[in-house]
Amino acid sequence: MKHPEILAARDINSRAERHGSVSIPVNTGNPVLDANLYDLAHRFCGSHHPDTLLQMLSTTMNAALSPIEEHDLEIMNRTIDEMFAADKMFMPYRNVRKVTCFGSARIQSDDPSYRIAREFSALAAKNGYMVITGGGPGLMQACNEGATEHSSFGLNITLPYEQHANPVVDGSEKMMNFYYFFTRKLNFLKQTDALVAFPGGFGTMDEIFETITLMQTGKSTIFPIVLLDPPGETFWARWVNFIEKELLDAGLISRSDMKLLYVSKSAEDAYMHINRFYSRFHSYYFEGDTITIRMMEEILEQRMGWICQDFPDLMPSKDMVQLPSDEHDPEPLLAGLPRLHFTFKRGDYARLRELIDYINV
Repeated sequence: MKHPEILAARDINSRAERHGSVSIPVNTGNPVLDANLYDLAHRFCGSHHPDTLLQMLSTTMNAALSPIEEHDLEIMNRTIDEMFAADKMFMPYRNVRKVTCFGSARIQSDDPSYRIAREFSALAAKNGYMVITGGGPGLMQACNEGATEHSSFGLNITLPYEQHANPVVDGSEKMMNFYYFFTRKLNFLKQTDALVAFPGGFGTMDEIFETITLMQTGKSTIFPIVLLDPPGETFWARWVNFIEKELLDAGLISRSDMKLLYVSKSAEDAYMHINRFYSRFHSYYFEGDTITIRMMEEILEQRMGWICQDFPDLMPSKDMVQLPSDEHDPEPLLAGLPRLHFTFKRGDYARLRELIDYINV
């Protein structure tokens, strides 16, 4: 595929909600301390907005001045440290599309799932993607082997009894050990453009369900979620059958939520599903209830009419327009991309996924 030169800023909300926090005070109540923090924030913010740094400094001092336990401060400190270290590691590769791969650490190299994991990752890397794994053995190692160290990231978790970094990423500048699962999982999603899941246990289930939940609720940008089984295997087919029988039929999820998942039987099909998603679509962001969908190229006017006809439920104001560019784009480097702009009916993000698929046809 032809990768764009510039990608949108990655965030767990993908800048879906562009507003400042209203729950964290930007002062400590101590005028002298507040003046010093203000001075520090404005003198040493670098290229960042001083208000962001001021809020971080104020939050830190408010925590320090509070009666919370020392252990609570240690958790905050380690969380910030891990997030900062991960951001520094990924920063040189910010504008390279990436695929996060989940799967069991216990599956051995002679298993069909191991072979297809390695095959998929090799195909993705050959076509310009980088691959993110948990950095451990099993299917994580298979994916890193396929992508090679050059195109691999490893986000390992420190455990007292298992999961050392696999030999592909061990010692690499693109491998990091996390202490907390939640910061590790945040980076799996924060840094990626697609997700491919191979058979796995509780950890894989946890990662898949959290991804779907964040996407279903609009807390994560929509991207492809592929469930990949080797030919002849039915791990994910049986999993989807359970979801449909126990959750969908019971009314616990919506039928459209199933559109967020794609079950595949070959590495090539899985790759092509991801590739199609980015054939015209670039990214999107919200400002209030208005959504802007950036594209790599414009849509024919005839197709614009078809979109309005087929997706009236997503645009209650019927105000969709196509713009060749927008100088007010929150990311100036992307201002020249064509885009769709309309008032979005919040809630059905699976339908938004269907709209993106339609745009890509």
